[in-house]
Amino acid sequence: MVEHNVPFAVADHFSPLLKECFKDSPTAQNYKCARTKTSCIINEAVAPHFRKELVMKMRTNPFTLITDGSNDTGREKMNPLTVRVYDSYSSKVVHRFLDMCPTSGPSCGTAEVIYQKMDEALQKSHTMEKLILKEHGSIYIHGCPCHIIHNTAKQAGLGFLEVCGFDPEDLTVDVGYWFKGSTNRKGYLTDEKQPGCRRLLEAFSNPMTEVYLLFYQATLPVFSTFNLLLQREKSSIFLLHDEIRSFIREKLVIGFTTRATLNRLLDAGDITPQQVQRFQQAAVAFLVRAVEYAMKKLPMREPLIKHAMFLEGQQRVEGGVEDALYFVDRFPELLPYNGPDERDKLSEEFLDYQSMDIAMPEDPATFDIESFWGNMASMKNKVTGMSRFGRLSRIAKLVLVLPHSDADAERVFSSTGGACEAKEPTIEALRPEMYKAKAHTRLILD
Repeated sequence: MVEHNVPFAVADHFSPLLKECFKDSPTAQNYKCARTKTSCIINEAVAPHFRKELVMKMRTNPFTLITDGSNDTGREKMNPLTVRVYDSYSSKVVHRFLDMCPTSGPSCGTAEVIYQKMDEALQKSHTMEKLILKEHGSIYIHGCPCHIIHNTAKQAGLGFLEVCGFDPEDLTVDVGYWFKGSTNRKGYLTDEKQPGCRRLLEAFSNPMTEVYLLFYQATLPVFSTFNLLLQREKSSIFLLHDEIRSFIREKLVIGFTTRATLNRLLDAGDITPQQVQRFQQAAVAFLVRAVEYAMKKLPMREPLIKHAMFLEGQQRVEGGVEDALYFVDRFPELLPYNGPDERDKLSEEFLDYQSMDIAMPEDPATFDIESFWGNMASMKNKVTGMSRFGRLSRIAKLVLVLPHSDADAERVFSSTGGACEAKEPTIEALRPEMYKAKAHTRLILD
């Protein structure tokens, strides 16, 4: 039921169904598990078991914490606290639900209140008291890059709007409201008394509207493509440095169809050279505003994502042991390799890593870097029998659990549904304890 997000009330009908389907089975005839017993099993047995397993993994492996706020307008705001931790058994970075941090009141969305709730949630597990977030230099705050890309496109659109006066969002809203309101409206635009109709007639009669829409069709894939990277479930922090710079340096693509349409309308006399010039100025404003906002908000100058590039096999030759030592210096409690002997051994491991042959697939995108470093951790020196990459693999596991975006926290809402969905929530979804139990179990089953 949790795996498929089915209301627990279905359990009331499941027992009679089994008895009807398997009349010759004593087990089915004696099966009794309605909503009350099902809720108890999930809340008091399954969810605590998975939470205890998660805490055990967090004791022995590096992990990161991620939180995000719901968009609820009710009496409480839900802030799921999730964990990215390296699972040594599967050689994978897994994303798990730790606790729900509900906040309420007029300041429920402020950093102070959310931090206090996170602090309380972590103190519930005594094994993590010394790992509670404190204000010190080694904390890595990643932010919300998915939202930053969305806001970058929004700011670029505002720059375009200020020059030429065209807003695709307003046009989309007018089209949606007009054509969904009545079946008779879907075939024509005739009710000129309505403001929405007049705006649509004005937009569709303006030949530049086609140029503007073609321009957005050509440019928006630049934002959506980068956003796809940020929404990946696999660890991708080692890709951020180059991808952010590629995104910033991406040339503004007006598009062949846009340019051809612009020339056709100009040759036909449907638009004036002044309109063409204004469009070109608007396109430049779009690019300038996008670059300015992205450079200000994206973590371009964060050294951590630059030094994380050594994880990828194709980038290892370009890097050096200083990349690995950066994480040793930044997280000395987790990586105790500060002594001269330890640093020398780490340097030897890094040189060995740089010189070894790595079988890469034909498509580099299919390379499983999490399993690769899991195998690296298990390699033994043929002569001494000691771990060949023990120190370097431990650093790699720490880097792999660092989030490359906030998409993991967003998935908690989409995977568990319930109170955070737009539709009417179920009764159990309105209960925080039930929601936490479902989240614990659902993310394990996924």
